[in-house]
Amino acid sequence: MRRTVTLLLAGSLVVAACGSDDDADDPTDTAASEPEPEPEPEPEPALEPEPEPEPEPEPEPEPEPEPEPEPEPEPEPAGDDEPPSKLELIGAGPYPVGVQTLIVDADGDRPLTVDVWFPLASSSAAEPFRYTFITGDFFESDAAVGAAPDQLAADGPFPLVVYSHGSGGIRYIHSDYTETLASHGYVVAAPDHTGNTSVEQFLQTEDDRAVVAVNRPNDVIRVIDAMTDPENEATAGFVAGVDPDRVAVTGHSFGGFTSYAVVSGYENEAGRSPADDRVDAIIPLAPAVGGRSGPTLLSDDQLAAVDVPALVIVGTDDSTTPVEPNVERAWELSASAPHHRLELVGAEHQSFTDVCDYLTAFDEGQEVTPPVRQILETFGEQGCAPDDMAIERVQELTNTFAVRFLDVVFGDGTMPTVADTAAIDDVIYDVK
Repeated sequence: MRRTVTLLLAGSLVVAACGSDDDADDPTDTAASEPEPEPEPEPEPALEPEPEPEPEPEPEPEPEPEPEPEPEPEPEPAGDDEPPSKLELIGAGPYPVGVQTLIVDADGDRPLTVDVWFPLASSSAAEPFRYTFITGDFFESDAAVGAAPDQLAADGPFPLVVYSHGSGGIRYIHSDYTETLASHGYVVAAPDHTGNTSVEQFLQTEDDRAVVAVNRPNDVIRVIDAMTDPENEATAGFVAGVDPDRVAVTGHSFGGFTSYAVVSGYENEAGRSPADDRVDAIIPLAPAVGGRSGPTLLSDDQLAAVDVPALVIVGTDDSTTPVEPNVERAWELSASAPHHRLELVGAEHQSFTDVCDYLTAFDEGQEVTPPVRQILETFGEQGCAPDDMAIERVQELTNTFAVRFLDVVFGDGTMPTVADTAAIDDVIYDVK
C-alpha cells in the first residue's frame, strides 16, 4: 500500500498599460484685399553658386575579427572521494515469494509458530497471502502467496535468515522486509517469541522480561536447528533448499538485542543461552542494547564478543531505542568486521515495521476491530506522522542496504560506499 500526497501551486499575474496622443490644429489667417500695384520689372536672376561636391564618405573600418573561443577544458574524471549523484536502490528481486506457516516443537512446553518466506520456482495463481491478527483482522500482501515447500525454487540451496520481532510484536510485523529478502534468494524464517508477542500483550499474559530475554536467542537457535534438520517433520520440506553454512539473524528492537545475543551468548538470573557459531552475520534494526546511565541489556563484554559482520540500521528520531546509547555502544564495543552503520534521517522506531501500511489499508475502507486500530494508531505516532521519513523511503533504503549486505556476506555482491551516500541528505552512513 502506498500513499501519495500531491500539492498543486498555481498563480497568474496580468499587467496592462495604455496611453493616448493629443492632436493640435494649426490656425489659418486670411488678409483683406488691396489694389494690385504696378508690376515692376523683374531683376535678372542672380547666378546661384554651384553646389559644392559632397565629400565622399569615408570607408567604414572593417570589423576586427572576434577572437576564437578558447576550448573548454575536458572534465577530469571523478575521484574516488567525489560522491555520485544518487544511490542505486533495489526493489523486489527476481523470485516470486511464497509463505507458509508452521509450528516448531508443537509438543513442547513452548511451541513456536513460524512463518517461512521463500523463493518460488515460478509465479503461482494462488491467492495473496493474508497476515491475520488474533481478532480476525488481516493485512493482505501484494507480493506473497501461500505456498508449500515443494514449490521452493530449485536453484538453491539458499542462505537462511532468521527474523526476530520486537517486544509485543508478531512474526510477520515487517513483511515488506522479509518478503523482499525472499524475493532476492533468501529463505526467511520468523518465529513468534511465545510469551512476548502481540497476542500475550493483548491478553495481558506476557512473561517476565528476564525470562523473555533468555528465551529469545534460544528461540532463534531452535529455528536454525529445525530449518536445517531433515528429521524435523515440520520443516523437512525446506531443509534441502537451505544452506546450513550460510545463516544470518536480523530483528527489530528487542529483536535487535536478540541478533546480538545469539552471537555473543547471553545469561541472566532466569537462565542462559549459548553463543551460536553457525550465525555468520547480523542486521539489527533499531536495536535495544541499553547501557550507560540506564538499564543494560547487553554488557560491554557481551558486545565485545560479537565478531561477525554487522549492519545496524536506525532512525535518527527514534525515542524508544535512541541512537545513543543503543547504537553507539554496539558501534564502539563490538568486534564486528566489517561493521556498517546506517542512520535514516527522520525515521522513528515503528518505521521498521508494517504499521504505516496497516493504517493505510484500514483508512482505505477495510474494516478493523476498534482496539486493533487504537493500538496501531498509538504505534503509528512513532513512524507514520507527516514529518517522519516517508515509509516508502524507509523501506527502499532498508531493503537496499540489507540485501546488498547479505549478498556481500554470502555471495559476490558489493556494498554502497560512504562516498555513494555523501550527497544524500536523509542518510548518514559509516563503515569500519
